[in-house]
Amino acid sequence: MTANKAPKVAPASDYDTFVNWDARLAREIPFFRRVFESVDAHTLIDVGAGSARHSIEFAAAGMSVDAVDPDDSMLSQAEANIARAAERIAESAGELRLVRAGFGELERRGLGPADALICTGNALPHVEGLQGLRSTLADFSAVIRPGGVLVLHLLNHTKLLGAKARAITPVVREVAEGTRVFLRIIDYPDSGEFLDFDFVTLTRDAAGVWDLASRRSPHTALPFSVLQGELSAAGFAQIEAFGNHDAKPFDAQTDESVIVVARRD
Repeated sequence: MTANKAPKVAPASDYDTFVNWDARLAREIPFFRRVFESVDAHTLIDVGAGSARHSIEFAAAGMSVDAVDPDDSMLSQAEANIARAAERIAESAGELRLVRAGFGELERRGLGPADALICTGNALPHVEGLQGLRSTLADFSAVIRPGGVLVLHLLNHTKLLGAKARAITPVVREVAEGTRVFLRIIDYPDSGEFLDFDFVTLTRDAAGVWDLASRRSPHTALPFSVLQGELSAAGFAQIEAFGNHDAKPFDAQTDESVIVVARRD
């Protein structure tokens, strides 16, 4: 295999290639719809919105959505996706705004009060340690109206930390450039507070030559037991955990990810 010695950074567009969005949205949107209906939600903040694929679906259902992300390349990808969906959103009388902001910056940017806030796609572990989590949840609490709902979706860190898994199942896609393989490699620093993730993209062209791109980021370890305590301290109640979007009760030892639903006191 031929690869660059100094890997280039994987572009934001790789995220939309990596995810099978048709299948994912078909699986997840009914779950969100039930949660939003339970609090009569019409306004939504989507934090770590990435390429805005979830935000587009909610706006196309008539909601008023703020799609928030700190990454300029992701926001550019989101703009392109929103432009393609503009007619659907207009027909539903929904609204969708892009906001450049990171964790802990929502109230300062004048967002809220919203009926619902979501943080999906394993975005929450990008907070900077336990203090970063606390300031983020306090900010979430500040921009969700009393009685509103918070939905988090992230990898199950209890299972990852217990097994010290080094990789998550590769994803292979056929693209115009050839065959593209997505790898997620995990390292576990000694402190136990962080997990280092390498998101690696390998592309094989028609001549069989491989090209490599990657981006590395530290993820704060967030087992559900930690999330549950910190959510309660931040003013959230009725905290529930599910193992999938069919609302299966969460099993910390076996489930790949966890979906957390909580109400703002």
